[in-house]
Amino acid sequence: LIQRKLKLGYNRAGRIIDQLEAAGIVGPFEGSKAREVLYPDEYSLEQFLNSMNDKN
Repeated sequence: LIQRKLKLGYNRAGRIIDQLEAAGIVGPFEGSKAREVLYPDEYSLEQFLNSMNDKN
């Protein structure tokens, strides 16, 4: 999905998904199932990202 929406190649899309998983934004790979998004809404995600920026 990320490849089509952002018009990325397979390797680049894979790297982005790996980074999202490492950051705790999406869940782990589970075979053919879609990954779980760990933030239920945009506000929660934005709060998380702001807290990450504050740490750096």
